[in-house]
Amino acid sequence: MKMILIPFLGLANGIIVGSGIVALITLLDIVPRLAQLTKTYRYISWYETVIIWGASLAALGSLTGIAIPLGGIAVAVVGFSMGIFVGMLASALAEVMNVMPIIVRRFRLEGYVIYILYALVFGKMIGSLLHWLVIN
Repeated sequence: MKMILIPFLGLANGIIVGSGIVALITLLDIVPRLAQLTKTYRYISWYETVIIWGASLAALGSLTGIAIPLGGIAVAVVGFSMGIFVGMLASALAEVMNVMPIIVRRFRLEGYVIYILYALVFGKMIGSLLHWLVIN
């Protein structure tokens, strides 16, 4: 019974979490907004396909432990690409939610917007580098 119940619960939880993420991305129009900002709207079906395949393959690799033996340069390119995607997705989410204008108005930081953006960019970059180079 345990051998049937655990995979079933894992699959059910994965479907629930995946559906929540898809709902977030869909309802907030993150992918279309990202395509609009980068002026690549004609490739929106590619964005969707890559997101679906990437998430599916990452989940499969995580569950099965299957790894693709890549060299250091390929790992760096893949990691850099993943970082760009996550950063752009987070930026699109922040823009859709109008986070920056609210923060600037609320804290009266109109003259410091460029410094806030640089702090966000460099903070994310340094945090990612520390995570990948020191912690791992």
